[in-house]
Amino acid sequence: MNYDCIIWDWNGTLLDDVSASLRSVNDMLRARRMDEMDIVRYKECIGVPIIRFYEKVFDLDNEDYNSILREYNEGYLRHLGDCGLSEGSREALEFFREAGCLQIIVSSSNNTQLTENVEKYGVTEYFDAILGSENYLAESKIERAKNYIKSKGSKHPLVIGDLEHDSALAREIGADCVLLTTGHEKTSRLEESGARVVDSLTEMLDKIR
Repeated sequence: MNYDCIIWDWNGTLLDDVSASLRSVNDMLRARRMDEMDIVRYKECIGVPIIRFYEKVFDLDNEDYNSILREYNEGYLRHLGDCGLSEGSREALEFFREAGCLQIIVSSSNNTQLTENVEKYGVTEYFDAILGSENYLAESKIERAKNYIKSKGSKHPLVIGDLEHDSALAREIGADCVLLTTGHEKTSRLEESGARVVDSLTEMLDKIR
């Protein structure tokens, strides 16, 4: 195990929050008298930037996109209390800290909300940086990762996430990549990315050690 920097995604990777996202979306669909979606449909629709998801689910020609984002986020925060860290999260964070790796979070989530949530789940101490977005648009996070890696001179980073976008990030910075099937995107799309795909962070650790 010779990685020097671990680039973590947060939502769906360290935080098991898929249920909060799905429940919020279904709240919105019910409010519009639309059919709810199941987890399979949700994972098929998800993408980066997140507007791709909303274009498939809602009528953005007749609804204000920023209002949609606010409504989703309010629902997400309501349901987040029922969510916890993903299986193996603390064990993985501790393993990489003991190995002397820098650890950062690079997320498409709003930075203020992200920082508060990382603190809420009691894992802030593991991270050298928490790099969220300045807005709620859930756009690409590649540039933030590239700038950080360049500033630290990392030679062998590892990206751990749950979206195809995380594998694209890894390719951009020349990193290895591990993707979780328990996150927000369907497994077949993850497998097509060429990244290593695992069912849990515990499984990932078993293969890295």
